[in-house]
Amino acid sequence: MPDSESNSAVCDFARSAIRWRSDTTKMKPLTMSRPAATTLNNVRMPLECLATVARGGERFEFGLGASCKTENVFVERDVWMAPNADMCAVSGANQFLIIKRWDRADKGVMLHPASLGPQPERQCVDPAAAFETHGLVIRRRLARRLESMETILEVLQGDREVVSRTTFAIDGGAVTVEYPIKTVNYSERHRYYQVDTGPVLFFGEPTGPNLVEHFHLAYVAHLGGDWAEFLVSQPTRLEGHGVSVHHFSKVRRVNAQNSLWVVGGGA
Repeated sequence: MPDSESNSAVCDFARSAIRWRSDTTKMKPLTMSRPAATTLNNVRMPLECLATVARGGERFEFGLGASCKTENVFVERDVWMAPNADMCAVSGANQFLIIKRWDRADKGVMLHPASLGPQPERQCVDPAAAFETHGLVIRRRLARRLESMETILEVLQGDREVVSRTTFAIDGGAVTVEYPIKTVNYSERHRYYQVDTGPVLFFGEPTGPNLVEHFHLAYVAHLGGDWAEFLVSQPTRLEGHGVSVHHFSKVRRVNAQNSLWVVGGGA
């Protein structure tokens, strides 16, 4: 339902996930940094954020998976790869973006086999070519929109699960970012709340030809009005050190519609 309605089915982030299955006896690996100890591996990566792009009369859903660390799987020791990277994925129905961030940008870690070349920090692959199976699994729960500041403050004082939606215009359409509220500031004396949460997806400049490559990691802040500020991750130069690191350093302010939804019915 659109945000104008008082009830909606929001993403159940605890039960929604990106899933994929790799079987190297059937398909050549495209995304690995090291030889695998097993030939078969399944991954379940829960969602941090759900982004819906509306463009040209169509809707495209993309999920941001939770971050993990690069690892060797099913080993008794030396689990963590060296050099190690933060890793997460952005998945749509037929698009898949792997984001890796090492201790500095342009680290140059090679893929396996090395004939595939250096591993991109943003590696976009066709999931049908990279994995035996792949899916963006979205579960939903009923939620009620919080309409008044009194109701919002009452809910935030409690322990109910709250989800936010932020919608803003893009070229030729709009994107709605839906995410669980993790950190929020509020004051019953001054009658405000301010969302400060992430990571979420920001739809910005593309790094390739696919729609998924518009998405960047970000944090979002808003006071529920007609704007939102995203703090976007980008390679950031360390002054005096001659290197860049991946850091949340670029502010993007957009005109937006924001709403809060309490999961499971009334307050």
